[in-house]
Amino acid sequence: MKKNPEQRKVLIISELYPQHMGDIHELKRMILQSKIGGADIVKLQIYSSEKLWKDKKRLYLDITKDELKEIKDFSDKFDIELSASIFDQEKLSWCEDLNFKTYKIASRTLADDIDLCKEIISTKKKIIASLGMYDIRNGPPFNEKNVEYLYCVSNYPTFLKDIKMPNFNESFINGYSDHTVGVDACLFALSRGALIIEKHFSNNKSINVETQLGHFGSMNSYDLEIIRKTADSFTILKANEIK
Repeated sequence: MKKNPEQRKVLIISELYPQHMGDIHELKRMILQSKIGGADIVKLQIYSSEKLWKDKKRLYLDITKDELKEIKDFSDKFDIELSASIFDQEKLSWCEDLNFKTYKIASRTLADDIDLCKEIISTKKKIIASLGMYDIRNGPPFNEKNVEYLYCVSNYPTFLKDIKMPNFNESFINGYSDHTVGVDACLFALSRGALIIEKHFSNNKSINVETQLGHFGSMNSYDLEIIRKTADSFTILKANEIK
C-alpha cells in the first residue's frame, strides 16, 4: 500500500539498536510496535563490536548474516522497510545481498572512515547521513544526489540546551536525529521543516547500561504515535500556509 504524500510526507525512522538487549525476539516485537506506531523505517546498527569498540563487552549485540536475513524477511512480511547503519565493508556486502533500499552513515563513520562512506554512497541507494561530528558550517560533506543529511548532537542523552536546531527550509540538512529525553525536540524540528525524524526506540527507557546508552533518549510506542500524528498534521497545515 502506498502512502499519500499530501497527508504523510515526513519519514520517521525507528532506531532499534542497541535497545533490543541482544534478543532477536525483542527486535521482532519492536519492529511490530514501530509499524503500528507509524514508523516508515526500522533501523539496525550492523558491526563487529570487537572491531568497532576494541573490547568484547558488546559481543551479545553482534548479528550474523543469517539473523539479518531473518529480520529482513520479518520486516518485509509486515511491510516496513529495514535499514541499517553500516560500519564495515563486510556488513555492506551483507545488506547488498539482501537488497536493502536505504543505508545510514553514522556520525562516527563520517568522522573516521571516509572511504567506507564513499563505498556506501557508490551503491546509489538512498543514503542518510548524521552530522553530529561534522561542522555543518562547511556545507554538505558530499555532493551526490542520493545523500540526505540529519542534524544531530552526538551525546547520549542530549540536553535541550545543547541543540542549535537549523531552519530546515533554508538548509542543506533534511532532518533531525534525536537523542533527547522526550519528544519535544522532535516536534520542534518538525515545526522548522524537518522531513526526516530519526529516534531510538525502547520498551523500557529506564534500563540504560554502558553498552546500551540509547534507552534514556528513546521513544516508546506512545511517543512514536505522538511524533507521527504531529508530523502528519504539520504536513497538511504547511500545505495551506500563506506564503
